[in-house]
Amino acid sequence: MASSEVYRIGSVTYDSSTRTLTHDNGETEYFTPRVSDVFLLLLAHQGKCVEKEFLLSQCWGDTIVSEQALTNVISKLRKVLANHALDMITITTVSKSGYLLEVKEKNLSSEYQQESCDSIPEHVSEDMVVEKNNVKIKETKLSFYSNKRFFYFILTIAIMLISIVIYTNNKINTLPYFIDTENYSNELSIGSNNIYFNNIDKYKVDKVFFIKDIKKGVSSICDSKVFIQFYYNTRIANNTAVVVFIITSDGRTFNFRMSKYINGGFSKQLNDYLKSKNVVC
Repeated sequence: MASSEVYRIGSVTYDSSTRTLTHDNGETEYFTPRVSDVFLLLLAHQGKCVEKEFLLSQCWGDTIVSEQALTNVISKLRKVLANHALDMITITTVSKSGYLLEVKEKNLSSEYQQESCDSIPEHVSEDMVVEKNNVKIKETKLSFYSNKRFFYFILTIAIMLISIVIYTNNKINTLPYFIDTENYSNELSIGSNNIYFNNIDKYKVDKVFFIKDIKKGVSSICDSKVFIQFYYNTRIANNTAVVVFIITSDGRTFNFRMSKYINGGFSKQLNDYLKSKNVVC
């Protein structure tokens, strides 16, 4: 396809003789011969759907190529236009038919001169602009990924996801999913430690003695949260068991369990356990 026209479209100029697209800001892009042929053909029939078969026959001639070759050229063309004419030119993919180029700013200053074909009524559908409202059209905005608004949108989503991950991670490190302070009816402070425990009266545990016992049990640690849960051990009749979950100030967690709670013995075993794990102030 031969042409020697210069086209003015909004803030860009395309010289078909040198295959150069120049933006008013001085930036330039050079089209390959095939990309230039496809661009000029679409430009000549802007506002109309140009069928794929016609594009292949006019731009590749007798060379046998697959539709993928045309797809690759359209992709390259969109990338170049996206850098310089995103707000002025769009190329729409019309499902199972062809491509539609539209110039948003109607100031195209030159007519396309075509030597290889003078008319294409059997290939370019005059009704396609109307018909496209009745068919499924996959419209691709030119290099949408280069759009600043899209970039900021992705950046915002990324920041939100990172925030959620950090919050979730901190939440897990602070309180595991099965720990809920509302499930504990009692809270007391022992030194710099916060102790939470459930209603121990129903488990036949002497509360006064228990508080004295727990003070000895956590004597080696500080700035920690201690959750104590009493429950009935179903494996041993009329027996109260206890489980202790400890969260230290540096985020470490420890579990201590007694299948049978024993007054006096509980504090010693808990204290020995914490020291064995090197959980000391």
